[in-house]
Amino acid sequence: MKEFSFFSPGTLDEALSLLSQHKDSVSVIAGGTDIVLELNERAHTAQAVVDISKIKDLRYVKVVDGVVRIGALSTFTDLENDPYIRDHVKSLYSACYYVGSPQIRNLGTIGGNVANASVAGDTPTALISLDATVVLRSAAGKREMKITDFYSGAGKTQLEKDELLTEIYFDAPTENMATAYTKLGKRKALVIVVIGLAVLLERDCNNICSKAQVVIGAVARYPKRLPSIEHYLVGKPITKETFEGCRDMFSQIVYDMIPTRASVGYKKESVKGVANKTFNSILKDFSLSGGEE
Repeated sequence: MKEFSFFSPGTLDEALSLLSQHKDSVSVIAGGTDIVLELNERAHTAQAVVDISKIKDLRYVKVVDGVVRIGALSTFTDLENDPYIRDHVKSLYSACYYVGSPQIRNLGTIGGNVANASVAGDTPTALISLDATVVLRSAAGKREMKITDFYSGAGKTQLEKDELLTEIYFDAPTENMATAYTKLGKRKALVIVVIGLAVLLERDCNNICSKAQVVIGAVARYPKRLPSIEHYLVGKPITKETFEGCRDMFSQIVYDMIPTRASVGYKKESVKGVANKTFNSILKDFSLSGGEE
């Protein structure tokens, strides 16, 4: 194992100062569920490691003026157990529920999951469907950007070496909205996502879809919005028949994304089942026929 300097600041200002001093070769850990693997596999090369897990001010879930704000050090368990997230943001609740084992959910943080930019990350897919914004801080100041702009490729983000992702926020879903997230994995235990699908739908007083935000994960280099599906849904009644009308569209989208990948045959068929389960959850939340019992 390569030698490195280890720091454990107790405040955000201390952490940002350390990142500024060591930005040429530094890694940040919170839950440590990713970097520990790198250390064990000798893939870690940074000269300094900054452990931010003691910064209590970055661990919170709150709703302020219609905006849901989540501190980057909130664990998956924190979010899974939060009554507001469980009852009003079911896509994010499900994404956190599906992450790894209870031990991983107790340690892993939403900020780490977002910043890690894994192709198979659960919460980024849900957060993109919620049109979330990330807050990045450094000793020099603060930046905010939509999470869709935060990702720049497989495993790549806009996060600079001297910055921390400190908060994620999004508009609180209204009573006319429903959200859902479904994950398909190869194993029942510690499931690694094969396909993730997150949906936010809004309806008007006539049960017509007025907004659709649909995101697929673990297919492209990072989770992606699906404009063709969204355009199809907007203006149509929110019914099982409407949803059945776009299942083949999901298959074509998956094929177009990964036409030469070995898994394309499996994914383009299985995505229809994932879409069906996700939309059934939406129907259930809207108390419409055809939803899951």
